[in-house]
Amino acid sequence: MVIIADGVADEVFDLPVTSKPAVSREKVINGFAGLTQFLTWPLLFVIFHVCFSMKISGRENFRRARGPFIIVSNHIDYYHSFLFRLVLGYFTPHLPLRFMAVNRFDWPFLNFLARIGFIDFLYSLFGVFTITPGLGLEKNIKKAIEIIKVGGNIVIYPEGRITREGGIGPFKSGAAAIMQATQVDIMPVSFRITGRGWLRKKLEVHIGGPFCMIPGRSLEEITNSLRKRVVELWEGV
Repeated sequence: MVIIADGVADEVFDLPVTSKPAVSREKVINGFAGLTQFLTWPLLFVIFHVCFSMKISGRENFRRARGPFIIVSNHIDYYHSFLFRLVLGYFTPHLPLRFMAVNRFDWPFLNFLARIGFIDFLYSLFGVFTITPGLGLEKNIKKAIEIIKVGGNIVIYPEGRITREGGIGPFKSGAAAIMQATQVDIMPVSFRITGRGWLRKKLEVHIGGPFCMIPGRSLEEITNSLRKRVVELWEGV
């Protein structure tokens, strides 16, 4: 499964210089990932509607959005990333979604899959890009900036881990740093398991309107505002 994290350090940085070969490569990856993500919709539609009773609100915010943008949400489980394909709908102009991910996990079985190359293979199919915790903010967000420059939309889970115990954990500043560097909007999203029926879990998805860049705000201020907005969506405000 795709496991996403915003595990970058919190520090101030200068905008990285993007090389032309890297940009061209990201265009190719965007095209391939857009195709694979489009083709998975029927399978994911069946799987998630069998397993979940879903309520999605605010979908019109994605229909009105103009990319590229950054999606920020809480992280509830390993399957979480695949849900975004259903949230966007079958026909959407916002593919591909390029997920920020890690290759080291809390679950030993996933680490085993990573060692044998399965995780990298899965990531390559869907255009997932990885970061290295401890490498530093500037280096870890460089790839995200390249992707946005060629029209890709980024998905980040700023908690940096799965939070199953309820509520929203602290946010790391990676999304805010990418927003400062690219000046694109952020689309806040919340996922919440609200109960369990006889066969299916009840899942609520709330999509907020675009969070726009305000000049002069610090990374900490932007990060706190983003978390507050996701919490409000999670609480149904």
